[in-house]
Amino acid sequence: MKARDIMMTHPSVVTPDDTMAAAARIMRDRNLGVLPVIDDLLSRCLAGILTDHDIVVRCVAEGHEAGCRVRDHMTTARLVWVDADADVSEVAAKMEEAGLRRIPVLDEGHRVVGVVVLADLHVRVRLSNPVLVEELEQHLYPPGAATT
Repeated sequence: MKARDIMMTHPSVVTPDDTMAAAARIMRDRNLGVLPVIDDLLSRCLAGILTDHDIVVRCVAEGHEAGCRVRDHMTTARLVWVDADADVSEVAAKMEEAGLRRIPVLDEGHRVVGVVVLADLHVRVRLSNPVLVEELEQHLYPPGAATT
């Protein structure tokens, strides 16, 4: 099974020029915790990642205005992604190594084509490979660790 088989296709995205308020509304309206940031709508090349945590910690908690731009708060360093043809074991390994619950999926042209979230692995992979999913979950949510 490949990343393309389990990913959410046509993910919601934002550009660096979008406002944080617009990004937050997309997350709220579509019940998302992450938005890939693309350079523009035509090329869809990954420029960064914006999470709900980024909005709270880097924007709201710092007293920034809702009209500030995504570019000011997105993560751009050490972006982690998987190729659409990556095997699910590689997807899980990259998520585990980086401590991620969500990972963008790129095509051969490095365009964002999807996102894999932990729930995708749970729903689509757990029956065929329960050990893979369980090990990832134990790494992301170690016993005794607070989960919020």
